[in-house]
Amino acid sequence: MYLENPVIIKVNVSFRNDLRIKDYTAKLVKSLLISGNPSLKEIFAKGESLSPKPIHITPLYTYNVDRNSERKQEEKIEAIYSRFIPKKSVAKPPKINKLKPVKIEAGRKYFFYIGTNMKLLNDVLLGLYDINRFIFGKETVDIDQLSYEIRYVDVEKESEEILEILETAKENYMKVVFNSPTLLKDPLVVMRRKKKKLLLPLPEAILSTPFLMVLIDRGKVRRNIFIRCMRYVKSIFDIPYTTLKTINLVWYVYDNEVLPAMIGYVKYFIDYQILQYAQSVMEMKYGLDFMELLSKVTVLAQVYGVGDGRATGFGHVTIKMNTIQ
Repeated sequence: MYLENPVIIKVNVSFRNDLRIKDYTAKLVKSLLISGNPSLKEIFAKGESLSPKPIHITPLYTYNVDRNSERKQEEKIEAIYSRFIPKKSVAKPPKINKLKPVKIEAGRKYFFYIGTNMKLLNDVLLGLYDINRFIFGKETVDIDQLSYEIRYVDVEKESEEILEILETAKENYMKVVFNSPTLLKDPLVVMRRKKKKLLLPLPEAILSTPFLMVLIDRGKVRRNIFIRCMRYVKSIFDIPYTTLKTINLVWYVYDNEVLPAMIGYVKYFIDYQILQYAQSVMEMKYGLDFMELLSKVTVLAQVYGVGDGRATGFGHVTIKMNTIQ
C-alpha cells in the first residue's frame, strides 16, 4: 500500500488574477484538487481508520533570489503562507491581525508537491486535468498555466543507499529539514485518546507515521512491536543542543484561527551501539531487520510527510543520512 511504487508529483502553477490569502495556502492546493476531482474530498476527509492516509500535500512554494548566497543569482525555495515567527522566547499567540495576508501574484510561477501511491495516482491526476477555475472561500481563482512532473520513487534503491551508510559507518548523523510547518504527536504517550500536539523535534514523533506505514505493509503492525521501535528510535537518535538555534516556533492561520507549528531543521547524531543492539533484538524477537526498516522509513517520510495533518499540507521534510567527516 505504501511501499509499492509511491510517487511524488511536482505541480507547477500560475494564476491569472492576484490573490491575497491569510489562510494556510495548502488549503488552496486542496481546493484546487477537489474542484478538479470531487471524489478526492472523501480521501482528504477526516477518517476513523488507524491506518495513515496514503496522500500528502504541501503549501505553495516559489523561487526567490538568495541575496546571502555567494552566487548572487542563486535561487532559494520559499514556502508561501501567512506567518509570524516570535523573537527570543516569546511563546504567546499573536493576534490574528499581526499576520498579514500573502500576495499570490498573477503570472508568477508557484509550485507544490503531492506524495501518494499508485492506487490513488489516477484520482490525483484527474484532479489536475483540465482545471481552469475554482472557488476558494469568497474568491474565484483562475488558473493561467498548470503542468506537473511525476517522480516514481524506487524505495528499494533509495533505501539501499541509506542502509549502506547505516551498516558501514560508525559515526553518522541524520539531518531533517522541515520544508513546511510541522505538527507532531508523541507516539509514546499512553492513557490518552487524543494525543496533544508536540512542538519539539523528538525523533520518535517525526518517524512514527512512516514507521507505522512500513509495519502495516510488512504485516507486523502490533502495538508491542511499534512501541519497541519507537523506544529504539528515541534512544538511537541524539538531539544536540544546537537544535535550540535551528528549530523555530511559527504561528500560521487555519480557518481564521492562529495556531502553532514547528519549522527549521535538526541534526541527530546516531548512537551506533544502540543501533546494533536494536538490530540484534528485533531480528531475534520478531524476525525484522531494524536497519532495513529504518532506511525504508526514511524514504517514505519524504514521500508521505511526517507528523499530523500530512494530507492538509503539514510535515513536508527532506532527510539526509551522512557520515561525520
